[in-house]
Amino acid sequence: MDIAIFSDHGAFLFRYFHIIGGVAWIGVLWYINFIQGGYVGGLDAAGQTVAKQKLFPKVMWYFRYGALLTFITGVALIGIKGFDPISGKVVGSDVWNAWFAKIYPGFMFATIMFLNVWFVIWPRQKKVIAAANGEKIDGVPAMARRGFIASRTNTLLSVPMLFFMAAAQNLTLNAVSSEKLNLWIIVTTVVFLLIEANALFANNDPAAKPATVKPIETVKGVIHMGTILTLLLYVGFELILK
Repeated sequence: MDIAIFSDHGAFLFRYFHIIGGVAWIGVLWYINFIQGGYVGGLDAAGQTVAKQKLFPKVMWYFRYGALLTFITGVALIGIKGFDPISGKVVGSDVWNAWFAKIYPGFMFATIMFLNVWFVIWPRQKKVIAAANGEKIDGVPAMARRGFIASRTNTLLSVPMLFFMAAAQNLTLNAVSSEKLNLWIIVTTVVFLLIEANALFANNDPAAKPATVKPIETVKGVIHMGTILTLLLYVGFELILK
């Protein structure tokens, strides 16, 4: 087998399906947060029950499997493009460091988002759907609230995630030392761990509005916070890596 051909064609195919999955995943994420949430919240109790019974299962199917396709193809693509010995990017070299510095935030934000979909949002949505279908489920409001916070967190992270995914191929960064790369990894890791900790552990009492969640409660707020986070990370990118 011609490894070079496999690397080139394989990367193209994985990138294509990565884009397909990403359009489905992020498209549904934004639909849920920007459109569906407000619309369903404005329905009467009967309308909300019907939406949970009929609409939510279909939306969540595309949501979670779009996330799965995006994640699997993304991991494969990183493996092919970043760890291909004939690509010229030797692991640990300044050129490889520059590529990894650009892809790392996007990949890690996407990973956190993927885990939120499958292990935070979907398990709780299953119970919300089950309750709407007449099953006895305790603590539904709190579960729905935790799912809401995780979904808003994913929406927040989607803005810088898409920025750095695009940056991996399009933002010029010729060489980065190992010291700069390590500092950048530490900074970005602390950022996403703090954000995810808020998603998992912030007070999810439906009546509570903790200060760390309040900025992303509204559609306008989550868009603004996502944009601000992206700008701050880009400034950090320029200061640390260049």
